[in-house]
Amino acid sequence: MVVIFGTLGYRPKSLIPTIRSTPNVDKVVFYYGIDPADKEASSKVPEARKSVVDYCKNMKIAVDPVELPDVYDFKNIAMRIRNDIRKHKRDGKEIAVFNIAGGTKPTSSAALLACILEGIPTVYVHDRTYEEIHLPLLRMEYNEVLSKEEQEILRTLLKNRTKELTEVELASLVNKHKATVNHHIKNLIAKGAVRLEKHNQDARKKIVKIEESAELLLGDDL
Repeated sequence: MVVIFGTLGYRPKSLIPTIRSTPNVDKVVFYYGIDPADKEASSKVPEARKSVVDYCKNMKIAVDPVELPDVYDFKNIAMRIRNDIRKHKRDGKEIAVFNIAGGTKPTSSAALLACILEGIPTVYVHDRTYEEIHLPLLRMEYNEVLSKEEQEILRTLLKNRTKELTEVELASLVNKHKATVNHHIKNLIAKGAVRLEKHNQDARKKIVKIEESAELLLGDDL
């Protein structure tokens, strides 16, 4: 099964050219949502959604419109899209292309990041000519720059993210010497994966916190 992914805003013409130009399309998945601060969105976005759905039905293509609760929530949009891409891959679907031309900037940017992480071909559609512009992207495997020890630390922090773990407590959980964990923590800070915060009750101690971006970038890779 060949699947197209896309983001949608006001203009169905930003997505339909990709559906039309991609051979043997069996299914279209697109993400849309309404910006409550945009007065026109409440009418124009549903109209665009209907146009794309009707086009797919006329072409006898399965269509799955996914409504986003917050079109500015970059992290959760990226995680949702990446999880959906991975599910389709696990189910043996071929993802032909991801059209990122529509929607808010955080929505299309989140889609772009998911495509980079998953190695999905990406296309943009010109605002006036509606010609497709294929974007040259390289797949980024974030976990390839992490050692096994660093991955273990991040995995432990994710599992205990509601707790305030010091380096000593973290060292105990991963069964490593404090000096060893301290070395890995410094490397993870440099990579933007974790940060240190002040302990609420003891100023001499530091709490190790995983960055939200690390969870997004690593996904299920840990």
